[in-house]
Amino acid sequence: MLDKLKRLRTAWQKQLAKIYAWHTEHTMQRKLIISGSLVAIMAFLLIGTQTAPKQSRFTNTPLGTQESFGQNSSATIAMTSRKYNAKKHFMVVKFQVQASGSQVINPRAIKLSASTLEKQDASYQVLPLANNNYVMVISNLKSGYQAIQIVAENKNPDLTQLPTADENFDGSSSSSSATESTTNSTQSKNKYRFIINESDKFVDNKMVKHTQKQYAIESLNESIKNLNKGIEKQQKAIKAYKAQIAADKVGIDQMQKDIQYKADASSNADTIRNAQADISTQQANIKQAKKNIAKYQKQIKLYQKQIRDIKNGNYRFIASKSTGELK
Repeated sequence: MLDKLKRLRTAWQKQLAKIYAWHTEHTMQRKLIISGSLVAIMAFLLIGTQTAPKQSRFTNTPLGTQESFGQNSSATIAMTSRKYNAKKHFMVVKFQVQASGSQVINPRAIKLSASTLEKQDASYQVLPLANNNYVMVISNLKSGYQAIQIVAENKNPDLTQLPTADENFDGSSSSSSATESTTNSTQSKNKYRFIINESDKFVDNKMVKHTQKQYAIESLNESIKNLNKGIEKQQKAIKAYKAQIAADKVGIDQMQKDIQYKADASSNADTIRNAQADISTQQANIKQAKKNIAKYQKQIKLYQKQIRDIKNGNYRFIASKSTGELK
């Protein structure tokens, strides 16, 4: 029994000796593997921080929000779309200008310019489209621009800023007007600044550049699409109005039958009158919805004619193209 234990101990010691010898021989290899792994991880993290888009401290301007041109209230402007082709290094930004009230906007008086947070050798072109829509195409814009600032300037006159009746006969302003003038002088009176932070969210590497005509047709087709959606909504609303009228008529019929079973029929009579008034309201809603559909359909036909005129060259863009270097 003791001999057996001795043999086991001897075998175990030999095995431990082999493990120790292997461990000693491969110490340098293990150190190299660990060191190499750490260097590789650090290099990967460093490359990632250098290639990842850097976020600016500025807040993104949301899409589809009408913004005023500083103190100039003659019109508003909204950024409706922005896409970036990272492979071909260009960005397309779309804008829509809307006149305030009945004032007519001169498209030539709307100016757009751009600059990048990180200096780049890029340029931009502004393409005025139909119906106060604009496209800015920024070329040679490489990744790493961090943020783009687009300044929209409205040089149309602001009728609300014209002299008023409280202005003195010699042309000088009253004390309240003078205070307002001083306050406005420290602000941008006719500009709005759009901010586009670099992001992968609006990268579209399948996007291609178009001509002024192609962008105009694309914009008009989008307007037609929105009008068709409006028609669908009006049609659904008409169905809902008709369903309510049917419910009112059923309710009126039932209440008229139940009057004979009530000692005081005044409450039923009031309810019937309210239901009849609701029917009149829903009928007016149906009439207005049908007018809206007719107006949308007419506008669609006009847009389709405008598209045909653009294609065959009969349509002339009011404002000309403009180009500039990004600052």
